[in-house]
Amino acid sequence: MRNTGIMKSNLIFLFLLLTIPVGFVVAAHADTQYVSDMLVLTIRDNPDKDANILGNLKTADPVEILEAGDRFMRIRTKEGLEGWVQKNFITADKPKAIIIKEMKNEISQLKSKLEEFENNRDADLNEIRASSQDDKLKIKQFTEKYNNLLKESKTKTATLTGERDKLKAINTELNIEVDNLKQDLNSNPKTKRIQFFLVGAGVLLLGFFLGLASKRKKSYYR
Repeated sequence: MRNTGIMKSNLIFLFLLLTIPVGFVVAAHADTQYVSDMLVLTIRDNPDKDANILGNLKTADPVEILEAGDRFMRIRTKEGLEGWVQKNFITADKPKAIIIKEMKNEISQLKSKLEEFENNRDADLNEIRASSQDDKLKIKQFTEKYNNLLKESKTKTATLTGERDKLKAINTELNIEVDNLKQDLNSNPKTKRIQFFLVGAGVLLLGFFLGLASKRKKSYYR
């Protein structure tokens, strides 16, 4: 009997679920709303909620405090309008709207700086790459030039060494020939007489040319 009662209850509950109007369910979901953070505060000519309205303030509007009471404050707007507003709607803390705006501005500035940094970084990287390629090319050119000069220097050194050795050999041969000639001159009497004869002839020729030059000078002075 108890099981039969439970089954009947379940059937009734299922029947009720199936018979709920579909429009009611849709309306319940579509009626979801959110409280707005925007506040409009009235400015009145006296500290009374029924006083005449002079203007309105919106959330995050700055005001200058002129006088503070228990329930109302006398304020001055940035446009110069003076009046009374309810005290509990005025706060010294920055409203969320201003904080969000400042954060957005900071984010925008940071994004601009980041873009500028990335652009400068890319430019610097390109400059470094270009400079690196240029330096590599210069190093290659200097290396080739150095190797060519080194090779040319070795070739010239070998040539000069060969010529120096040849000159040394020729000098040695000439010294030997000179020594032989000296020995021949010293050992041959005829050679000595020839030397004396040549010396005497040279003296005579020198005297002849000196006398001739003296005559020319005398004739010139005349």
